[in-house]
Amino acid sequence: MLPFATVITLAGTSAVPRELIEAALVDGAGFFTRLFRITLPLVRPILGVAILFTALFTFTDMAVVWILTRGGPYDTSHVLSSWAFQVGIVAGDLAQGAAIALFMLPVLAIVAVWVLRLSHREVTE
Repeated sequence: MLPFATVITLAGTSAVPRELIEAALVDGAGFFTRLFRITLPLVRPILGVAILFTALFTFTDMAVVWILTRGGPYDTSHVLSSWAFQVGIVAGDLAQGAAIALFMLPVLAIVAVWVLRLSHREVTE
């Protein structure tokens, strides 16, 4: 997810109006003042989207756990998505696997709403 988040962040920083940075330079603002007072507040919603995508993809990614450990010794290294796959597909209990996978929906929805509200709050202030 690092390359994807980097591309999103670079696209956001290129959208910062050049006139604002030039006006800050004329006013005598240093690098950190421009960074914290102009660039980061304008890029914060885009950073929120990058963080949201990274959290969602990381939370639902089972490939690393499944390829490396298949759940680990005595099923100790499962994440929710690999546990749902193990129970639902490998063990054959589709109902319990679906219940485990469906548990992720409200958790991810709460995280998504929280990040989007933080991003929206920063834009409107």
